[in-house]
Amino acid sequence: MMATYFTQLSFKARLLLIVLSMVVAGLWLLAVRVASVMQDELEQMLAAQMSATVNYVTTDLDSKIQLRQDMMAEMADGITPAMLAAPARLATYLQQKTVPRGIFPTGVYVANAQGVIVAEQITLKGRLGGDIKGSSYFMQTMKTGKPWISEPRLGQVADKPIVFMTAPVRDATGRAVGVLSAAMYPSDSNLFGQLEATKLGKTGYFFVMSPQDKLIVSASDQKRVMQPLPAQGLNTLLDRRVAEGYEGPGVSFNSLGIETFTVSRGMKTTGWFVLAGVTTAEAFAPVATLKRQIYFAALLLTVVMVLVLRHILGRQWAPIEETGMRIRRMTEGKEPFAPIPIVRQDEIGALVDDFNQLIVWRKVAEHQMEYLAHHDTLTGLPNRALVQDRFEQARAYADRAAYKVALLFLDLDSFKTINDSLGHTVGDALLRQIAMRLAECVRDSDTISRQGGDEFLIVLPALQSPDDTAPVLAKLLERLRQPILVEGHELSTSVSIGIAIYPDDGADFDTLLKKSDTAMYRAKDAGRNTYRYFDEQMNVEAVEHLALRNDLRRALERGEFVLHYQPQIDLASGQVVGTEALIRWNHPDRGLVPPGRFIPVAEESGLIIPISEWVMGEACRQAMRWRQAGLPDLLMAVNLSAVQFRRGDVEQTVVNALGASGLNPQHLELELTESTLIHETESVLATVQRLKQQGVRFSIDDFGTGYSSLSYLKRFAIDKLKIDQSFIRDLAVDSDDAAIVRAIIQMAHSLGLKTLAEGVETADMLARLRVFGCDEVQGYHFARPMPAAQFELYLRDKLSGALSA
Repeated sequence: MMATYFTQLSFKARLLLIVLSMVVAGLWLLAVRVASVMQDELEQMLAAQMSATVNYVTTDLDSKIQLRQDMMAEMADGITPAMLAAPARLATYLQQKTVPRGIFPTGVYVANAQGVIVAEQITLKGRLGGDIKGSSYFMQTMKTGKPWISEPRLGQVADKPIVFMTAPVRDATGRAVGVLSAAMYPSDSNLFGQLEATKLGKTGYFFVMSPQDKLIVSASDQKRVMQPLPAQGLNTLLDRRVAEGYEGPGVSFNSLGIETFTVSRGMKTTGWFVLAGVTTAEAFAPVATLKRQIYFAALLLTVVMVLVLRHILGRQWAPIEETGMRIRRMTEGKEPFAPIPIVRQDEIGALVDDFNQLIVWRKVAEHQMEYLAHHDTLTGLPNRALVQDRFEQARAYADRAAYKVALLFLDLDSFKTINDSLGHTVGDALLRQIAMRLAECVRDSDTISRQGGDEFLIVLPALQSPDDTAPVLAKLLERLRQPILVEGHELSTSVSIGIAIYPDDGADFDTLLKKSDTAMYRAKDAGRNTYRYFDEQMNVEAVEHLALRNDLRRALERGEFVLHYQPQIDLASGQVVGTEALIRWNHPDRGLVPPGRFIPVAEESGLIIPISEWVMGEACRQAMRWRQAGLPDLLMAVNLSAVQFRRGDVEQTVVNALGASGLNPQHLELELTESTLIHETESVLATVQRLKQQGVRFSIDDFGTGYSSLSYLKRFAIDKLKIDQSFIRDLAVDSDDAAIVRAIIQMAHSLGLKTLAEGVETADMLARLRVFGCDEVQGYHFARPMPAAQFELYLRDKLSGALSA
């Protein structure tokens, strides 16, 4: 929406907005950058100050605890195993050691190796004789032989946090034989008490935490003392300090959701962390004030820049507005187009000069545009718009004078081959020469048009009858058949022409164009290099062809295709050894449509690819169904179309069908036509060789009717030749056919190939084929193609007959 509004503004307003946006953006980016730098510097300074404070506090606390550890180590070194056995002597020793009450408020005491307290410095009710062998600090000291500081716990007497310190009592070998222990209260004034009373600003705080025990040992907020640390995930920075021992500064949200700046340091003596923090609202309050001042100054500068730029742009824009008003009056017809006086020798003057040049070339451009709008850019011939206009003129004249008009649709034969093999440059040059030859064959009053590609139209006006087109047609065919020299290549081509006559075949241009196009395709079908006049039967066949093509697109989705199977018989044994899968189309309205009617349409439209994939898959699945039903393995023969090799992926189709059905590749035979082997030999050969390696068999269908060649039989490693039924049909009455069949069988056997005769319909044919040594036969004499269920009954009947015999 904003983009639409922006485009609706005047250029002056848009320019002002763009310049202002750039200036203001730069100004505000600078302001934001300054504020950001100052905040970074303050954060660094605050981090340095807080780090120094925490370092000092941590060092002080470590020194106090280290003092206590040193005193206990000295006392423990003076205790011998003999003293442990003489409690009175040990008590006297302890009482002689002067320890300030502030250091250990309850004094020190000694436990023997069994954990029994045998002596104490200060008498406490119930302590002497007590058992501490289950306490962690006693066990750790005895186990490691080293001093130990216990986990913080809530004292039972003083109701405040208490920590036990120990020092091992060793024998002469250095083995721990007792433990000297003492209790200290972290919250006492000579330990963490002063820290708890200290505050950083209004919102700052200290606290000491034990990461091992997940406890807060000491805190400015007394309510938090001996409370567990916040649950993991509530304060990610604190989680990092606990898990990784991170001691640096950082900003995070605490467990209460308040953004806080914190610094921490680890205590060497206890493994605890001293942490200092202050809310960012207090820490960065000076930055917030400074930001407001910077942003206010930036706002004032923005207003000043707007006023200054508006004034400057207005003065510079005035000549442009004046020139624009003159041009607008010219375009609206209020004054004639004429050069505008140039009063300034700058960019605006150059713009006015350019406009003056535009006026000069305007007429030239209009003429050129008019020509391009009605002519083909490659050949210079009229385009469809112009030829349609010429036709309308010819039709109007024909109506007045009772004449006829012929519309010729021309399509070059084999142009695509030339264009693809020699390139578009040669193709374009050929089209230009074709255009010149067409002009040589028609009258000045006729119109030639290029429709695009290799298609041309010719309008022949003022004809007495359709026969008047004959001389022109003959001249066109003869002239375009002659070789053409193009960029060193001698090219031969021809033309197929369709003719529609006004008013016999139609009353408007579009109708005649469609009908001449239909007639042209009939000329193509007739062998090319010829012409055909449109007749109504062509229209009927074209409509039928289109309807069949549309129905084919839906037939596969609706499951209208079925496969029929015709048995293949081994002549020597009389057994069924294979079957050929033949597609049938069960159309809901047309009934059973024969393959000869819809297969050509499927090949032309490319629908043969998905149809063939379905046939391949269904044939393989049906072969497996028969096998699973207990029937013997048969060779399943499936036809392959040449279109599949050109436009489909035959190899992948076969592999998918075999994989999905589980059929053994040796039970699949693919039938190829001779034309498939002749065209695109290398690609077909590679596909056949890869499938042969997997076990798939190959045969030549309708052998003898195409371009028979012994070389491709050898190269393609064909397994079987299927002799076309046209030779078998007249086998009994035509000696030539008999000779051909005999020769094919003998040749195949000499090459190690099997033969199968198609279309065997009589016993006499069968007898002759047996004499010739044919291996297999197929035809109505044995069975017609039949649905899968009927074929299964047929096969079972043949099997039962063989068993009973």
